[in-house]
Amino acid sequence: MEKIKLQLTPTFVLPFLALTFVMHEAHEIVHTAVGRLICGCWGKRDFNVWDLCEGCPEQNPLAVLATFAGPAFTFTMIWMGTFMMEKAKNNRQKAFGFSLIFANIPFARIFGAATGGGDEVWGLNLIWQNHGLAWLAGLVIILTITFYPLYKSFKVIGNESPIVWFLVFFILPTYIDQWMVLIIMNSILGQGLLDQYWILGSPMLVTLWSVFVALVFLFTSRNVSELIEKD
Repeated sequence: MEKIKLQLTPTFVLPFLALTFVMHEAHEIVHTAVGRLICGCWGKRDFNVWDLCEGCPEQNPLAVLATFAGPAFTFTMIWMGTFMMEKAKNNRQKAFGFSLIFANIPFARIFGAATGGGDEVWGLNLIWQNHGLAWLAGLVIILTITFYPLYKSFKVIGNESPIVWFLVFFILPTYIDQWMVLIIMNSILGQGLLDQYWILGSPMLVTLWSVFVALVFLFTSRNVSELIEKD
């Protein structure tokens, strides 16, 4: 696969961050939507924490599938990005594939499991009732799934100091997402602003934020190609 030289411009960063926020919300809505299908009702949620409706986990053993649904979606998107990057016919497709990998913040999946948390470890622990085993298995599974996409995204970087560029995309989106969504937006929601439940079992603020970032990405997505430095 031909190497590319990356660049960070404001016109690229905007759609990339919008895509990151869209993927975050898509991950959460997959959790809650699968929970709705299994349980027949919506559970409560905010921008990051979600729950099944009362009594469902005890009454339906399939409810644990909602826990795994979010990561399954995220890993699918990461692999779609890898496939797009490898099969790209032009720089726009290659840039979008590269962006899709890191907009799904694989570092967050790895870090969460490594510290004993995350959906994967939580779900496995629900099944096995053994946190140590769930932690080990969850971490190994995540590393196995993400190794190839991360390896290919690193190898495609043609800049000097490729490890620095790789780490920028690997780590920074996680902290930006946490700062913007988990801290700022969740704090606003916690103050009671637009916290009424609305479409798809989500608070109104969550839905409006999701629509906003989706529109930002829609109208700026053509600039994703600016990730790649022109010859």
